[in-house]
Amino acid sequence: MMKKEFKKWRNFLTEKEEKISQDRYEGNLYLAIEQSKPIDRTEVMNQIRAIPEVTTVYREREVSTSATNFVGEYIIRFILSPGTDTAHYYNRELKPRLNRINGLKVQHDFGFEKISDA
Repeated sequence: MMKKEFKKWRNFLTEKEEKISQDRYEGNLYLAIEQSKPIDRTEVMNQIRAIPEVTTVYREREVSTSATNFVGEYIIRFILSPGTDTAHYYNRELKPRLNRINGLKVQHDFGFEKISDA
């Protein structure tokens, strides 16, 4: 018991961290951002990044622009613990949260793919 506690304390002091296993995924979506309202794209991206498990958001390319909407192809990277139901997270958590962001709508979903095991 003391040996285990001593080891944990020593790892803490040497800032040694245990490796956490996570799987990385990438979702590919067309996102429409309203331009007819005073909505800041940077703030929209920050709100996407604030969604739990999302790590990176970037625009792959511009699809179309009008007076009312900007549509871009976006890559959203997220991490999940091994064994997590990825389809459930993607369809029941990530996409509904995207649609709840003011001025943002998922226009087309190309799905997701696993990009690595950590």
